[in-house]
This record gives sequence, structure tokens and C-alpha cells, in this order.
Amino acid sequence: MGASRRLQGEIDRVLKKVQEGVDVFDNIWNKVYDTDNANQKEKFEADLKKEIKKLQRYRDQIKTWIQSSEIKDKKVSATYEQALVDARKLI
Repeated sequence: MGASRRLQGEIDRVLKKVQEGVDVFDNIWNKVYDTDNANQKEKFEADLKKEIKKLQRYRDQIKTWIQSSEIKDKKVSATYEQALVDARKLI
């Protein structure tokens, strides 16, 4: 029971970070296309690459959870499984 609860807490944290990361990515994406300054554009593009790397790490973790037996054995509720699938699609 404790491991399941710990896993649910970890999933909650990652899902929150994914949502925040997507919001940051969208914000930076808009800045890239709003600026005319080449130096700022390069800086924002570098920031985009960093955010993409973070989101890719989260995506890999989500893939692992989706494939794990703990999720498939329904030790973790179906809502978490659906949230993980939705987050993976978002990334």
C-alpha cells in the first residue's frame, strides 16, 4: 500500500511539472516569434531546447510508468493511467 501511495505522489509531481513545462515552452515559443532581435531570438531558442529536453525526460518517465506492471495491475487507479497517457500526448 505504501509503495502505491508513493508512486501516486510521484506521478502527481511529474504531471504537475509536465503541465508547468508545457506552459513555459508555449511562453518561450511566443517570445521567439514576437522578437525581432537576433540575439534574443537565439537565447530564446536555446531556452526552448532546454525545455524540450526536460519534457522529453518526463515523457520517458511517463512511458515507463504506462508500461509498468504496477499501473497495469490497477494498484494505481485508472485515473492516473489516463492522466499519464494524456500527458504523454501533450508532450
